[in-house]
Amino acid sequence: MKGPIPRLPKIALPIMPRTAHELQRLLSLPNTRHPDLQAVLDNDPAAVIAVFRELEHARPGAWEQVNDTAHAVSLIGIEAFRRLVDGLQACSLGEARPVTGAASAYSAAAHAAYYAGVIASHKGLARSHEIATAALLQNPAVLALWEVDPESALRAANAVCDGVAVEVAYGAELGQPLSDVNRELAQAWALPTLARLSMGDFDDFNPRPQVVKLADEVAQATATAWQGEQTRMLMHALADFLDLDADQGVSWLHARAIDAARALSALDYPLPGFRLLLLPGDDDDEDDDDIPLMGQVRRQRNTEQAPATKPAAPGLHDTMAGVMRRIRSEAGTARVMFAMLNKDRSRLRTRLALGGDGEDDIRHLDLDLSEKTLFSVMMGKPQSLWLNRDNARKYQAYLPASLRKALGPQGAYLMSLFVGDKPLGLMYGDGSGMSEAGYRQFRALCQEATSALGAGSRIAAGERHG
Repeated sequence: MKGPIPRLPKIALPIMPRTAHELQRLLSLPNTRHPDLQAVLDNDPAAVIAVFRELEHARPGAWEQVNDTAHAVSLIGIEAFRRLVDGLQACSLGEARPVTGAASAYSAAAHAAYYAGVIASHKGLARSHEIATAALLQNPAVLALWEVDPESALRAANAVCDGVAVEVAYGAELGQPLSDVNRELAQAWALPTLARLSMGDFDDFNPRPQVVKLADEVAQATATAWQGEQTRMLMHALADFLDLDADQGVSWLHARAIDAARALSALDYPLPGFRLLLLPGDDDDEDDDDIPLMGQVRRQRNTEQAPATKPAAPGLHDTMAGVMRRIRSEAGTARVMFAMLNKDRSRLRTRLALGGDGEDDIRHLDLDLSEKTLFSVMMGKPQSLWLNRDNARKYQAYLPASLRKALGPQGAYLMSLFVGDKPLGLMYGDGSGMSEAGYRQFRALCQEATSALGAGSRIAAGERHG
């Protein structure tokens, strides 16, 4: 789409399905608290935009004084808010990977809000929730473009992945500077004062819009890559802003990114924080050492002797990472991936990966288990499979094109992992060295992992009740 888009201010942005579900659930309760509604709304930029548009309809000009969602809902009134929610459409993620769809833009906004909130709290700024709301609303034009012309939005998103600046990529598709369209929509949609202020030129001595702008830029950069030059520059800027040295700044952001991924995991967003747990794609032995624990960054080896302590129950990350290294070295596989069920066991997502390239589809697996695929069938019970040319035809019906292209050309080892009677996830391995002996070793190592995790659960339970 080239040229100005005059109809953008008139469109209604769809909200995320999870947002719609949670809002309906809260509104069905006998007593609904505004902060509870805000906690759901503030993860979805389209939902918050709808709230401020409704506020302008109910109380024109209120945007000048209202900077947070809970206050806006209270002024709208709960019955009017209920009608608003009933009228909102939920977006369809379709079959495309979330990183190539509108969910990527929603995710970047939600991450910007999360980062803004924690940066503001670290700096001791008052009313950090208002700063988070402003960060959530920094790119309404990107959200609108995904709604009216997804092909144009996808071209822009691909350009950003190729290294083009966000402003340039989306501005080219919109036909005018992205910042101008953002400000026009902020005015048309009555977005709050701090959100508008942060979109333009502001006083360098005012930390609130500084936090908003920095959080948004960090979210946009890390949505594409953790290793890019722009990301490195922003990490240095963030460290300076937080009064940390460069290494501390990187560690701080990595930890917050994983916290954000946990907080937003129910929304079917792409989660850059979890990419920090995906291992490098080359074969150097040192790349397999010191895999970071969930929520921590890679640590330096401590050469001092640690004091003797009671052995800890094996953790999920340590156990799976150790087994994956052994599968790679002992079972003839070049790539190994562990996919884990989400909390309600509705989706199967890559949790750890070893080998291959960073962009391999198997490293970004995100499967809806309500769809009948080979992976969803595997999760029905404890079982294993060596998929190869001799049996591939038998399983073709369970391998849609999107899944088939993620698999290795020589086939793959697969095994569903259960701890006791509870499903955990699935282990996958592929490569040119697969064999009957390798498959047996793959199965043995997977069983070793689940046995260790089961023992750890029993140890932990005993300590709690001891």
